[in-house]
Amino acid sequence: MIRLSLAALLVCISAEAITLEQISDKPASREKNFLIWQYLHQDINASEASDAFYQIDNVNERFLFDYAKKTDENEIRYTAECMQKQACDLPSVENDDCLYLGLSPAKALALSPEEREAIRSRLSDKFGDVEWLSTINQENFFSPLGDLGASLKLFLISPAPYREDHFNKTISDEVLAQLITLKGFDSLVYIAVTDPKMDKLQESLANISGGSYTAQTHFFLAINDIRFSRNENALFHLREARKKYSAAIDRDKTLFWEYELTGEQDTFKELANSVDINMYTLYAKEKLGIDTENYFTTLPTSGPGGFRGDDPFIWNSLHKEIEASTPDTLVNLIERYDGEDSVAVQAYMIERAYTPLIHDFTMPYNQYMQNLTNDQKAIVYALMRQETRLIPGLISRSFALGLMQLMPFVVDEIAKSNPFKPTSYDDMFNPEHNIAYAIVHLNYLQKYLYNPVFIAYAYNGGMGFTKRMLQNGTPFLSGTYEPFLSMELISNAESREYGKRVLANYVIYKKILGEPVSIGAIFDSLTQPTLSDYFRAEELKNSQPTG
Repeated sequence: MIRLSLAALLVCISAEAITLEQISDKPASREKNFLIWQYLHQDINASEASDAFYQIDNVNERFLFDYAKKTDENEIRYTAECMQKQACDLPSVENDDCLYLGLSPAKALALSPEEREAIRSRLSDKFGDVEWLSTINQENFFSPLGDLGASLKLFLISPAPYREDHFNKTISDEVLAQLITLKGFDSLVYIAVTDPKMDKLQESLANISGGSYTAQTHFFLAINDIRFSRNENALFHLREARKKYSAAIDRDKTLFWEYELTGEQDTFKELANSVDINMYTLYAKEKLGIDTENYFTTLPTSGPGGFRGDDPFIWNSLHKEIEASTPDTLVNLIERYDGEDSVAVQAYMIERAYTPLIHDFTMPYNQYMQNLTNDQKAIVYALMRQETRLIPGLISRSFALGLMQLMPFVVDEIAKSNPFKPTSYDDMFNPEHNIAYAIVHLNYLQKYLYNPVFIAYAYNGGMGFTKRMLQNGTPFLSGTYEPFLSMELISNAESREYGKRVLANYVIYKKILGEPVSIGAIFDSLTQPTLSDYFRAEELKNSQPTG
């Protein structure tokens, strides 16, 4: 889904005002939180803001800062003010609690060593987790003579540029043996392995053999080992990860990488016989000439009508009922919701009832895509399936809306030039409007990105994230194990896995729409800038000698 800093979100669509009555009538949920968020941006008084704010389920900074602008509660305003202090203001803050609220690694790095030490001295007795301030000053990170616990904490909470400047060093086996016992080591592995500028620390991590870690840590240690040709170590970690992973796609990726390292056909056949539909299994099936068949594209319906699932509160209630149901009791729910409008909801329940054996690749809302090519439809459905499983009444934690999970700021921007002007964000739960707005955004992305994987990265993590990732000079270049290594090393975890799943969806929908595509060819194009993205293609063109 499309992301932006929460502080930058603005409510521009307010023709239909939210009322306190609407809010108070609703059960605690993210759907109710979304109403409250909109309400706090309206022209309301302090009492009205208070009545809404104290109905929020799980208050976060976004709500706190919005409420602080409306409230007359001194404690709330004071807390928000302290949290938003600038770095230059911290040394002069008189109250220790306020200073602690305003402190962050990014702000601390802007201070002088003397100022950091003074703050540490002030806060250490009252707050026990500020020793990292002294660690910044000592600069003996991950040294046998340093405080490894404080160094590790600083590593985990620091911004990437600081980590890259100060922690990218070779560390001794002695220090490594101590680090692996500390809480936070799993996070260190993930951060270090997925940051292309941490090559020296990565090489040290490749010395780890054996051990027992989380499934994710084993996997990323394996990927790191592959980078440094430590294949025996990598195989150990892959096999340990497979024992611990619960999700089918994760187990399948360990099989894929084991095959890449060993070339063992039995491993590849095991991967191809997986019942999950993901990029790894599709690739194995394609190579072995096995068709993917365990999915459905249509459902019989009794006729017009039914339940579309476009009311967020009603869908939330039904979803709780679905989650509480067993496969046997789901059959009754499926029968209850019949009709042409119910295809998405029924398909969702059928897939859940028969997981992991059968998968939903239905195509409702086709009437709103009549002007699209089959390829455009395939990418829309691929994204939609991953975003919402084709259910239109969803709201995410970050308030992305509807089928295609459009953020409010995206809706606001598109509305400026679109013939259809929403009267409220509720219009985004209407599939027709949501799809129309999503197509506008996709048209923009596809001007610069030509491969479904990169389109998915940008749709989820933003164009800025995707452009920076492509232009940092290291990912998706020709080489051993590419583009697969690059796909595993995308630092944004959500975008990384999102891209994999959207790719699999795209391949299946292309097949359904009568335009089958080779997933192997898609992988190949990722390492060819002229076929995959505008940004690297332009860099190549500009780097060519003239004359």
